[in-house]
Amino acid sequence: MPLVKITRSRQVSIPEDLCEEMGLREGDYVEISRRGDQLVLRPMAVVDRAQAELAQLLEPVWERNKGADPAAVEADVEKAVGEVRTGRR
Repeated sequence: MPLVKITRSRQVSIPEDLCEEMGLREGDYVEISRRGDQLVLRPMAVVDRAQAELAQLLEPVWERNKGADPAAVEADVEKAVGEVRTGRR
């Protein structure tokens, strides 16, 4: 079990191998709680991260289509899907 040091500002570094095992990345949130004489870190729900990543991917599309006619957008999507299915894209 790795030994970590609490810094002056009460921070600790989570060892890289544990982060990899838990799928933790920079910017992720963890919940900290006390269980007897132990501190327990629990990653926030992965769904939150997935939703944030999806929103980040879709942001340029939302901006580009602001004010667009929904029917025209739907027609473009149907056309693109059709092209992909027939191998033209």
